Amino acid sequence: MQDATSPYLQQHKDNPVHWQQWSPETLEIARRLDKPILLSVGYSSCHWCHVMAHESFEDIPTAEVMNQLFINIKLDREERPDLDKTYQLAHQLLNRQAGGWPLTIFLDPQTLTPFFSGTYFPRQPKYGMPAFRDLLNNIAGVFTEKRDEIKQQNGQLQEALRFVSGSSSQTSDEKPNTSSRSLNQAFIEEVLKRSDDDFGGLKGAPKFPQASIWQTAFELVIDESNEQTALSEHLSKTLQAFANYGLYDHIGGGFFRYCVDEYWDIPHFEKMLYDNGQLIKLMAEAGHYYAKGDWIQRVKQSLCWLSEQMQSEQATYYSALDADSMGEKGHSEEGAYYVWQLDHLKSLSESEQKVAKAYYGLADKPNFEGCWHLVCRSSMEEVSKQSGVHLKQLPLLIESVRQQLKAQRDQRPLPFLDDKQLTSWNGLLLQGLFSAARQLGDDDILQQAKDCQQGLYQTVWDGSELKACYRANQAYQQAFLDDYAYLAKAILMRLTFDFDEASWYWLLDLCDVLWTKFADQKNGGFFYTANDAEMVITRHKSWSDDAMPNSACQALEVLWLVGELTDTMDWQAFIEKSLQAASEEALKAALQYPSVVRLLNAYEKGSEMWVLRGELHQTVAWQEYLSTGQYNQRWVFSLEADSGLFSEKYPAQKQAMAYCCRSRQCFPALESLDAIQEFLQGR
Repeated sequence: MQDATSPYLQQHKDNPVHWQQWSPETLEIARRLDKPILLSVGYSSCHWCHVMAHESFEDIPTAEVMNQLFINIKLDREERPDLDKTYQLAHQLLNRQAGGWPLTIFLDPQTLTPFFSGTYFPRQPKYGMPAFRDLLNNIAGVFTEKRDEIKQQNGQLQEALRFVSGSSSQTSDEKPNTSSRSLNQAFIEEVLKRSDDDFGGLKGAPKFPQASIWQTAFELVIDESNEQTALSEHLSKTLQAFANYGLYDHIGGGFFRYCVDEYWDIPHFEKMLYDNGQLIKLMAEAGHYYAKGDWIQRVKQSLCWLSEQMQSEQATYYSALDADSMGEKGHSEEGAYYVWQLDHLKSLSESEQKVAKAYYGLADKPNFEGCWHLVCRSSMEEVSKQSGVHLKQLPLLIESVRQQLKAQRDQRPLPFLDDKQLTSWNGLLLQGLFSAARQLGDDDILQQAKDCQQGLYQTVWDGSELKACYRANQAYQQAFLDDYAYLAKAILMRLTFDFDEASWYWLLDLCDVLWTKFADQKNGGFFYTANDAEMVITRHKSWSDDAMPNSACQALEVLWLVGELTDTMDWQAFIEKSLQAASEEALKAALQYPSVVRLLNAYEKGSEMWVLRGELHQTVAWQEYLSTGQYNQRWVFSLEADSGLFSEKYPAQKQAMAYCCRSRQCFPALESLDAIQEFLQGR
């Protein structure tokens, strides 16, 4: 463990447990000794992973039992999402309920198939669970005494895993295609049926932001062919909750992973890069559409937080901030970095204290373990009334309070930073940065995004393939579908600002790998792992979303759009076969497949592809005009007149030209902004 690249694994290097890393050598030892494997899966900012580590993995008697009976492997789920997906799915099949982290799973060393699994187990019996040490002894006994039963169960589980993971699925060409209209309706009905009309989001607790659901809802709302008033109203309520309640860090910026209550008041205080990338994109786009200046302000503050606390020397971004940090009592506490006491306001003026109490909810009862986690539930009119400060003065005074509290909080010990740089999560953040740069018209954000893209190119791209992780000047771990798909979509977005040819050729390389190594060219869809990667039990194929958007949908969208731009006809049948399979699956439970809903809707409408060719000073106004519309699939690319790209399909002329291909039809070239406006008005 001493040489582990993962910060999570490094946290466990001094445990008395004889932890080993997942490797061919470790697995061979387990096979040779025929000793069951105890696989413990977690990540560095996981609160209950820390609890179990403190209770059991740091406990010498427990460690002795683990070392005697098992080969113990510690796995960072962020470095090996493929293994995490396999064993989380196995846990669901074994237990008939969702898993989570820490994942504690026991494997047959000969097949690596799990025969028992759970999540957190306490050191002493509580919460209706057995003591971990007792469990360990019982599991070892079962492995020894009931080996034949385990082998039978292993075969059944392997078959079930291959079926559920989609690796054995085939698409019938005889089935009728699912229309986007029926899938959209199913999705909208499910959202509205489960919507929390009081507090936003979906009913129940805990409440996760589920950005993929709301991104799809937003794109259906702005689809001018639909009238979605009820969906729009609930989306607005939900995003207002994201912006104003406890999911957001009102002092430093950035969004927490989820809230533990139905009111969006108290978060689990960890901050994940993948959440923030998605929510920055959604809040920037929706903030522009709904004209919500406070949402845009949250985006700007979150970008500042990223630059201050999450940006690496390579201009890429670190993975996560832990929920726990050192508190005033001298030990690690959840939320200690973020919560407040009234004594902390003493440095503020009397009027600032009144504003702080009214605006941040400090006049109410403490909402988190005798302290306050800040929320902004009151309107500006209510804050003005409670504080006695005039409405026009409030914004400046609120910002003064925020800056002073931030300066005070900056003196506290920072939560543990997981400084892995994950390609997939950076790809999602890049999408958020490019979208925010577009919606805010901000060149500084655009440069921030370009720097991040260049950082990824220099660290995780070796000229032919990606690596999934980078840390301590080392790129490692063969990349997954997430890495290629999210990054490719981000680069496609970047090209709508300036058609940088190096970016274009990198995008083509990524598409080539997606097609040759990940695409199931026979049956449609994409495998999560490359065809030359390690396979444990099965290769996953999935169309559903989880905390991150479905990467198969993003890969398919990129191949569709790049294929239309380049006239790559080889992909067309594959794209349609894939969408057919995805939509058939999604119609059964549309809320679990928001990316499929979004993509099928866009595909049936067709893309609107613009290529502007000419000197950039001639086409910049055209680009600005075309890029401000709300049309879902309008892609605008500006090429210099002398560029050799697309010269046959979009040839250079003596004057600047605008070419448009829309809904699978190409139109005559346009020569002026007036002509472009007239063309759009007539569509």
